[in-house]
Parts: sequence; structure tokens; C-alpha cells
Amino acid sequence: MPDREVDSFGSVEDHMSYLSAIEAAVAGGVSEIADSIDTLTDRIAHSLRSSLGDQSWLPKSAKPSPPPPAPVATPVGYFEASKDWVSRHRAIKAAVVCFVGTGVYLIWRQRRNRVKRRAKRGKNGQRTDVVILAGPPSAPLTRSLSLDLERRGFIVYIPVNSLWEERLVQAESRANIHPLHLDVTSPSSLASTIRKVTALFNPSEAPKYPLRLVSLILLPQTPSLPQTRSIADISADSWSDAFSIHLLSPFTLVQAFLPLITSHKSSILFLNHINTPSLSPPLHGEANVVGHALDSYISTFRKEIVAIGDVNIVQFKLGALDYESDRDALRMAVALRYDDRTAPNPRSGSVPDQKMVRGSPFRQLHLEVFDAIVGKRRGIVYVGRGSRTYDILGKMIPQGIAGWMLGLKAQTEQRQNQKKADDIADGSQTSPGWEKVEQISAEEST
Repeated sequence: MPDREVDSFGSVEDHMSYLSAIEAAVAGGVSEIADSIDTLTDRIAHSLRSSLGDQSWLPKSAKPSPPPPAPVATPVGYFEASKDWVSRHRAIKAAVVCFVGTGVYLIWRQRRNRVKRRAKRGKNGQRTDVVILAGPPSAPLTRSLSLDLERRGFIVYIPVNSLWEERLVQAESRANIHPLHLDVTSPSSLASTIRKVTALFNPSEAPKYPLRLVSLILLPQTPSLPQTRSIADISADSWSDAFSIHLLSPFTLVQAFLPLITSHKSSILFLNHINTPSLSPPLHGEANVVGHALDSYISTFRKEIVAIGDVNIVQFKLGALDYESDRDALRMAVALRYDDRTAPNPRSGSVPDQKMVRGSPFRQLHLEVFDAIVGKRRGIVYVGRGSRTYDILGKMIPQGIAGWMLGLKAQTEQRQNQKKADDIADGSQTSPGWEKVEQISAEEST
């Protein structure tokens, strides 16, 4: 019985496979027959169409329409072929555009920097263009700019209000860098000095080669001492000193020199660091307030100056600058940092930290300042590494996030600053600083 069931089951499977083969053969045959019928029908239709189209007794309306002409392949030009290739290779196109654009920008920038920038002179080579550089004489930035402008043919005047600052300017031993005594706290003394300065530019005093004021450069320094301090710990005297030193002084100078500037159609340049004010970090209340006050003052002054005269107001937003690229600035920075006797006035300006990330070279700032003096730069100019980035981040990221990110290291910074102050007070860092100054002097003498 079991063997018979297996045989019967096997025979059923054979029958099913046989029926499937028959079904497939029938379907294939039907498909071939249908294809043959379609082909035959097309041939008959084509033959009837051609035979009826040749008959003259049929009207044109009854005759079948002739078949459309075969498309003629038009030759593709070089431009069309290139356009088609570019559209099919977008990644390569983007890479080529970036490479070529970067190369063109670098070549243009290199050639622009090679152009000699010199001040105008008289027919006999006498200097006629005057620049007033209002900044702390002990600041490395003031010294670097004054020496560069003097090399380019300008007569530089640096306002001073003490005998110590006057000696710093005279220590440069440059015939065209002069101290200018200005006491912004005394209106009568300031007015007397302005009258004397105005007399220098009077054509009757020098009819052949009269002097011309080309620019007033202001270097308002952001408060840096102490570096971190909460608003609750800032006294009223500290606020008063910060406003009078960093705001009142440049505002008073602009107001005093404004008639002379408008008559000579000179330019006004503001140079201020924006890394700290742009982010408004905690524990930097003085720097934040002074930075935003300067921005508001410059914005308002730029709108009002349109009705007064043709005066070019340029704001330089400075980032990180490489003091090691300028030997004069580096020598002054190291000397002020490691010798308290050289700088008895702590308000003379901030000293750069050489341990920070290397910034842009001073040459870039020198070139941009010259271009702004001659009128090639207007509005806002970003100089220094991180200047544009800090400005954009300060406008885009929320205040809470910036404060949280910068406030995490506030206590660590306070401890580090206190440790540095203790080390400097103990004299542990004096020797390496002066060794660096002596090394620079030896290199220049050789």
C-alpha cells in the first residue's frame, strides 16, 4: 500500500508538470500568432497606403498623409558640446571654479600689496601731508603705525599730555614724528593748542609748500586692567576713569579738530579691537560698554557728517595681530610687559599676550590704513585674524549661549591672571623679557 501511494503521488506531479508545459507552449504560440498578425496587418496597411497614394482619381483629401521625414542630425558646435559636458559634470565644474577663483584672488592680492604706497610731496621733495595719530605713545600699535607712516612720507603728530609721553615720542629720534601737547581736560588749553595747529596749515605761513591735514587716526584702547571683574565690583571711580580715558578723550579730539578736518576734507580713522565687545562676555563690563559706545558714536557721526562736509570716516575692526612680525612693536610690548618702571601709567594701553594664537602681520594693517587715508577704503574695514568672524558670531548667536561658553572659564582665567600678576611682582619673569629685547637689538645691529 505505501509503495502504491508513492507511485500515484509521483504520477500526479508528472501530470501537473506536463500541463504547465502545455500551458506555456500554448501561450508562446498565441503570442507568436499575434505578432505575426500585427506584422501582416502593418504590411497590408503600408501597401494600401502606397497604392492609394499613387492613384490619380482619388482627391487629395482622401489620400493618406505622407510619412513624416526622418529627423536630420544637426552638427553640435564646440560651445554647445562644452555646455552639455559642464551640465553633466557639476562637481568638476564647482572644483574648477573654486580653484580658479582662489588663484585669481591670491594673485590680485599679491599684486595689490606690491604697489608702492607713498605720500604726496612738494616739487622739491618736501613733505606736505600731515597725520595726527591720537593714541597712547607707549602702545605698540601707536609706535608701529607712526614709524610706518613716517617711512611712507607723512609728517606724524602724536598727542601727549605728560612729560613722560613726550620723551617716549622723542626717543624715536625721527625728524618727522613730533609730540603734540593736548590737554583734553582743559578747554582753554585745548583751544589754544588747536589755534596753533591751525596756524601750521595756514597758506600764508608757508606759501610755497603749505601743509595739508590728510587724516586724524584715533586709537581708543579698550579697558584691560583688571581683565576680568564683575559689574558689582566695578566702582564709580573705575567707570569714570574708563569713560574719560577711552571715550571722552577721542570724542573731544574729534570735536576739536572737526573744523580743520572739514576744511581740508580729511579722513577720520577709528581703530579698535572688537574680539571682546562683539561677544559681550561676562566679567568684562568696562570693555563691553566702551566697545558698544564707540560703535554707536561712529554710526551716528557717520550719518551726521554728510551734512557737514565730504569727510571719509573709516572704522577698523581689529582682530588678532602678530606683534612678532613687527620688531618695533614687539620691543615696545616686551619692554612694557616686563618692566613696570618703564610704564608708570597703567592706562597707557593693553600689552599683547605672546602666548595667544598668531594673528595677521602688521603689514596688512599698515597697507589698509594707508589706503583709508588716501580714500580707497570706506565704511568698515576688518583687519586681523578673527575680526570678521567675531563680528558675525556676535550678531548671530544668542547672548545666552555666548555668555555660557565664555563664562565657563571665568574662574580659571581669574586664577591664571592672579598668578601672572604675582609672578611679575616677584620679578620671576623680568629676566627672560629683557633677554628677548637684547636679542632683538643685537639682531638689528648686525
